[in-house]
Amino acid sequence: MIFEYTALNQKGEKVADIVDATSESAARHKLRGQGLFVTVINSADKNGDAATENSTTLGKLYGRVSDYFSVKTSARQVGIFSRQLSTLLKAGMPLLGSINDIMEQIENRYFRRVIADIKTRLEEGSSLSACLERHRRVFSEMYINMVRVGENLGSLDEVIERLADLEEKRSILKSRIQAALWYPAFLVSFSMLVFFIIMINVVPSLSRMFMELGRELPFMTRVVMAVSGFLADFWVALLVAAVAGSYYFRKYLKTPGGIDWFDRQKLKLPLFSALYKKLIVLRFTQNLGILLNNRVDILKSFEIVKKIIMNTIIEKKIEEAAVRVKEGMSVSLALSRAEFLPKLVLGMITAGEASDNLDRMLLNIGNVYETELDLNITSLTSMIEPVIIIIMGMIIGVIVIAVLLPIFEMNLIIQ
Repeated sequence: MIFEYTALNQKGEKVADIVDATSESAARHKLRGQGLFVTVINSADKNGDAATENSTTLGKLYGRVSDYFSVKTSARQVGIFSRQLSTLLKAGMPLLGSINDIMEQIENRYFRRVIADIKTRLEEGSSLSACLERHRRVFSEMYINMVRVGENLGSLDEVIERLADLEEKRSILKSRIQAALWYPAFLVSFSMLVFFIIMINVVPSLSRMFMELGRELPFMTRVVMAVSGFLADFWVALLVAAVAGSYYFRKYLKTPGGIDWFDRQKLKLPLFSALYKKLIVLRFTQNLGILLNNRVDILKSFEIVKKIIMNTIIEKKIEEAAVRVKEGMSVSLALSRAEFLPKLVLGMITAGEASDNLDRMLLNIGNVYETELDLNITSLTSMIEPVIIIIMGMIIGVIVIAVLLPIFEMNLIIQ
């Protein structure tokens, strides 16, 4: 059983963690042996997801917060877990012992609870794939099916090693995309902050000075002053409207219609659509190749891969291709009718299918697109940064010119 506890260590510091024991008294005894004085201990509810909730209100709140952050960290955690597990299995360690050793090293509290639950169910006689099925929020459909195939073929260590490679590649790609977007996002945010400070604090004081002179101001200056006055008077209302609009827009994007609309826009968005389409090709070919290489049925592979793509438009196209394959059409022809893969990729798939090496060909395509995507991300970032700087520089420049024009005119009159 899994128990959550709060205790004091020998230094008097509060410690909160989990412990695996057969009963509460055994858990307390185990913790005392570690030099801990237990203040609170609760049995974790094993029904449903591994993100169990404490019986107290505070425990439930913590469980929900932990659930939220687990979604953010699970990809990296799964990659590390898979690498460690494959290494231990290849070294000849039994599955249960490997899981137990890994669990002791996990720092993420939520993920440790997940692995502890898997360990408990393995001790009860469940298969690893059956244990993973209880934690679909952490382990993907593909991961679970690959593990099941590995169990059936007796090559669990090799399958998990392949999954470790895949999870690490996903984590690296995600990190690169986030790193590429971080600096442009920072530039835009900082520039907007400077813009609002100038328009709300600086321009109004200059406007009052110009109005006191009683002279007709240049058109550009009048426009900037009008915008500044509007922002100064209604910035609170604009902020509330922006927050409310963002909330309801995000809520809309969670509806079926909103998801479908947003997925369509991602395929049409200038500059980013080309990058996004390459990401789709990478996900499709890489994951389909791995599944076929591990002897997963083509129709089952299509069913798994369509969920990994994370785009409802492409998902429907893959479903249509699967129906055609089921009716007897070749994979390459079915995918060409789906119209979401480039002609070059379709040609390579046709060649791979003809030579009975479809899985290897798909993996090769995935490797090519992985390299190409990395280069595209770098080049796109290097292109976006100067564009943002130029646009924001022009906006700030217009404001500065609008402010300086009346001053120049006054100097000319004085002279």
